Amino acid sequence: MAYVTPGTVAAGDVATAAAWNVLTNDVIDVDSRFRIFTNEAARDAAITSPTEGMHAYLTAATVPAGTGSTSTQIPTGVRTIYNGSVWVCVTPVGARSNVSATTTSTSYVSTLTSDGTSVSVTLVTGTTALVQFHCTGVGSTASTTFLTFAVSGATTLAAADEQADRDVVESNGRQVGINRSLIQDGLTAGTNTFTLNYRTDGGTMEYLRRNLIVQGIA
Repeated sequence: MAYVTPGTVAAGDVATAAAWNVLTNDVIDVDSRFRIFTNEAARDAAITSPTEGMHAYLTAATVPAGTGSTSTQIPTGVRTIYNGSVWVCVTPVGARSNVSATTTSTSYVSTLTSDGTSVSVTLVTGTTALVQFHCTGVGSTASTTFLTFAVSGATTLAAADEQADRDVVESNGRQVGINRSLIQDGLTAGTNTFTLNYRTDGGTMEYLRRNLIVQGIA
């Protein structure tokens, strides 16, 4: 139901049924019963006309998802906030792979040799999201290793050096840590999938301990 702002009263005013219903339905219920739901469908059925700033906790959300050769970190319950357009998932969602895998590609790829499973996270975002990613790179020759992400779904954003972190492997077998946290803007509000991407500027690059965490910003 649409939220109705309670009116003001003065001494001597009659407390009508309509005024009481506004109080119980739009103030008490929005503060309590409307805050906890099983999933997105239950929330949307109960709050058909949400207003910006409403909070809803989902005990068994169906949209957040992830892929990773080792594990995914999808919370049992997630917190969502209506930003005036969509219900944004503001609970961090993660995925990781501890499988050692390599690439010789000088353009971005989302899967690696010996590990065909991409590391990705899916959730509902607004037009911005906090993205954090990490891995360890080991080079076969002196070269630069790159780690970034692409976005698909409501948003189409190709992997690019602009969002990447990189480091120079100065000799064969040397390990480097690649880490970056950034607020990605320019997203289209809705269900978005963030996928790790990799490339090297020469030789064979090995990737270890790959992690991705995404959190919507309402």
